Amino acid sequence: MDNDKEIVKAYASLWNNRSLTSDDAEAVAEAIDLELLDKRTHPRLRKPMLEKYFAAIQRIVNSQLEPAVKYQLVKLHTERAEHLKEERGEQS
Repeated sequence: MDNDKEIVKAYASLWNNRSLTSDDAEAVAEAIDLELLDKRTHPRLRKPMLEKYFAAIQRIVNSQLEPAVKYQLVKLHTERAEHLKEERGEQS
């Protein structure tokens, strides 16, 4: 990412109840992974990753962020979702 600090700030503004372990791109990637896998929810109530991905993209698109920042966040969510699917051995 070109501007990690800007992405961290944008992510934190959208998910203001989420705390990041640090203020770098790695912390945002970890937070996105937890969100997509719904790890903060009780196991019986967890939603599928595709549903969580869709909700995250909607939240980003409907936000007041600059278009370039929205694009970077959508791109990062997509990359993390693809990574998680590969890691879990799921097909596209």
